[in-house]
Amino acid sequence: MTDVRPLRESPAYRRLWTGQTISGFGQQVSLVAVAFEVYSITHSSFYVGLVGLAGLLPLVLGGLYGGALVDAFDRRQVALVSALGLWTCSVALVVHSALGVRSVGVLYGIVAVQAVFFAVNNPARAAMLPQLLPSHLLPAANALGMAATNLSFTVGPLLGGVLIAWKGVEVAYLVDAVLFVAAL
Repeated sequence: MTDVRPLRESPAYRRLWTGQTISGFGQQVSLVAVAFEVYSITHSSFYVGLVGLAGLLPLVLGGLYGGALVDAFDRRQVALVSALGLWTCSVALVVHSALGVRSVGVLYGIVAVQAVFFAVNNPARAAMLPQLLPSHLLPAANALGMAATNLSFTVGPLLGGVLIAWKGVEVAYLVDAVLFVAAL
């Protein structure tokens, strides 16, 4: 059984965890939708694979500087600004799809910017944990975070596939944008 004491004992941690968990489902829905949209535009698995590359390089470079930003500035502010950036990327996917742009380059660009914001947001959220919880609850908080991540990695793509089959990528992107509000 997972130790849920951090959720019971810290309202601030509970809000952070709940927001991360809900938005994680949306992020996974969006990942499936981007891959599906790239394939529907190009009919090439190679171009779908490039989605990962478009996200990887900025993630690595952003990760190098993300931790430094977290150390140099208020963690809460860095997390909030980077979360707003992530949400803006989700909205950009909605707009891209709603306008019928069908540009793989724009999708790659959005994924790259999203990766940079994620590389900053993730260490900022992780660095806030010691401020929200006593040290003896940190291992349980980390376990809860991993449980939420694993659940979103499992259920999110399934939900994405269902949404795409039901109403298309536009709805999948919209669900991501709406769910991401929980992280803010």
